[in-house]
Amino acid sequence: MASSKARSKSRSASGKGGRPAAGAGSNGKSPSSRTVPAVSATPTSPRKSPGVTAARPPKRTAVAPEPEETFAPAANPVGPPLWLQLTSTVLSVLGLAISAYETYAHYNGNHLLGCPSGAGGTFDCAAVITSSQSMVFNVFPVAVLGLAFYVFAVVIFTPWAWQFRGAGFITSRGVDIVRLGSLIVGMGFVMYLIYAEFQIGSVCEYCSGVHVVTFLLFCITVVSAALWGLGKRNPARGV
Repeated sequence: MASSKARSKSRSASGKGGRPAAGAGSNGKSPSSRTVPAVSATPTSPRKSPGVTAARPPKRTAVAPEPEETFAPAANPVGPPLWLQLTSTVLSVLGLAISAYETYAHYNGNHLLGCPSGAGGTFDCAAVITSSQSMVFNVFPVAVLGLAFYVFAVVIFTPWAWQFRGAGFITSRGVDIVRLGSLIVGMGFVMYLIYAEFQIGSVCEYCSGVHVVTFLLFCITVVSAALWGLGKRNPARGV
């Protein structure tokens, strides 16, 4: 009995001193007590090997967007067209030529070419240009006034005057107003001369030619003012 107890004590003693306890290391420390090196939370960039340069992506240059094409309707030309300007110039020169010839015949008493003369005839230029009605206030011959008017008309109806945009105190609107006003006065004078021919009882073909030219210039001026206004010019076309 005593021997069995002694064996059990020796076994328990050898278990305690001979083998380490389960879970303990060779140094007698628990695995849970081992220190684990701390891992940095900030990622580190990969090391570059010496002599190797990392290729950088090419820089992108900003490209301006191409403007979108806009199709604007063509603007209507401002001002009378060139052909109408030239027509008015030709008419002015024609009126000047007729007036100059009538003035010459008035002072020289010459017979006008192509115009019949005779008492009681319907067409008698000599009777018209030498009558009392051919003098304004018995001072100025009508032929001279017509000549002065058409000298001014040749200037005011040239393409240069139509395209005039202003210089100094003279404006393009002022030029157009003077042109329109002169033709209104001219047409009033034409109506008076037609009345005078009825009073004389004869018609002068040359005077009638001046009347027609004045009427055509009046129509051109009024239509231009109505359609294109006064003083408006087109800088792109110069008209």
